[in-house]
Amino acid sequence: MRTFLLAVAVLVAGCGQGSDSGRAPRNDGAVDLGPVAQADGLRSPEAGALDSGQDRDSTIDGGSSPDQVAELGTSPDLAVDLPISPDLAADINPAADLAADMASVPDLAADLRAGADLAADAGADLAATDTAGYATDTAVEAPGADGSAGGGCTLVDDIAVDSLRAIAISFPTYHDQVQIETYLRSVASALPAIATYKVLGQSGQGRDLPYLIINATCQASPPAIFANGTHHGDEPSSTEAALAIPAYLLRTSATDASVRSLLQTYAFYVMPLVNPDGFVSNTRENAAGLDINRDYSYPGRSDADSFKTVEAGLVKGLQEGVGFHAAIAYHSGAQEVLWPWCYTSDATADGIFFTAAGQKTAQAMNFAIYQQSYDDYPTQGEYIDYAYMRSHTLAATFEVSIAKAPSAALLAGVVDIACKGTVAWVQAVSDRDKGSLHALPATAAARRRFPLTTPFDGTNRLE
Repeated sequence: MRTFLLAVAVLVAGCGQGSDSGRAPRNDGAVDLGPVAQADGLRSPEAGALDSGQDRDSTIDGGSSPDQVAELGTSPDLAVDLPISPDLAADINPAADLAADMASVPDLAADLRAGADLAADAGADLAATDTAGYATDTAVEAPGADGSAGGGCTLVDDIAVDSLRAIAISFPTYHDQVQIETYLRSVASALPAIATYKVLGQSGQGRDLPYLIINATCQASPPAIFANGTHHGDEPSSTEAALAIPAYLLRTSATDASVRSLLQTYAFYVMPLVNPDGFVSNTRENAAGLDINRDYSYPGRSDADSFKTVEAGLVKGLQEGVGFHAAIAYHSGAQEVLWPWCYTSDATADGIFFTAAGQKTAQAMNFAIYQQSYDDYPTQGEYIDYAYMRSHTLAATFEVSIAKAPSAALLAGVVDIACKGTVAWVQAVSDRDKGSLHALPATAAARRRFPLTTPFDGTNRLE
């Protein structure tokens, strides 16, 4: 009995001492974001409040009297003193005290469970929002065929905060080909459940044409969007615009339900470098001196008379293999949103959609000009005409900057504009898929024509 009483006394004293920190356990992966978040300037008020902790000694302490804990814990000779004096035994009344002490044990267990639950709740609350305010555990379902929630796909919502940080990219200056390829690989590595890195093939000089697939739809073959840059090697802001798309969509989806819905509906194929040889040499044409964006077939020219460039032939294989639902070809040299046809003044069967989508996109980009590409100036063999002809792809050309290579100080702003335009175009495609926009012949009144804003020699301007 004396030995058992001593063990209980030590247990009670030990529980009281073990709660000195008074803080819930920290989940280092989700809670302690440390200097990285502080350096980014992203620490949230919620994270700060939870990091400070709350003194819960009185909760975790087991309910024992501090005097009792001190009295029982101070005499190392207590085990020797207890058995000799009947008066001492009577004073201590071991049976009653033992019963009281034993009665406190369930209370202690309950208190400890409550403390653990509180810590778990605090960790869950903080895990729900990281220092940048990105939700990580919301369960927004993928839209159904009618646009309503109900698909049950939560791949986008399951992306961890650390993964979002891993795919972050900034644009203080231009990226070279090695940096572009390395970044695309890093996105695939950070998000293996939804991102895949691939190489379409090699250019005339043997350089890779890398691209990234983002598929968070929970479908094997969802409708796909193709975003490509650098058909012309001397338009590097088009390269950066395409390169920015994966991180922009994924990070924005954490706080914008409409972008999340797009990611849950469409796969995105992103190819920043269609013309890597021209990119390296800073020439419009490829290594053979040919303009890739005049080499595609269109209603006035057959495949046999087209695809003389290695690069256009590779894009042809991807286009026909996937059958893109929509596409954006980024260029630079103006600020415009353009669509098919390029080779004729005739409107497409989707003329009203293109006009409505073009207007919406131009407004998102703060551009004044949106029109059928022919009305800008006529060309033959552009990617957007080929894609629309071959796959009925709702394709557009974005001229993202007046300068082909804006200064580094302006680059981040150009990229941001391109990303906003991309979301606006794909949102218009989504609206059309839901029946909000209709594919009807465009009337003459719907056509908008703008005066040329830059010199044009008939062959080599812009897109």
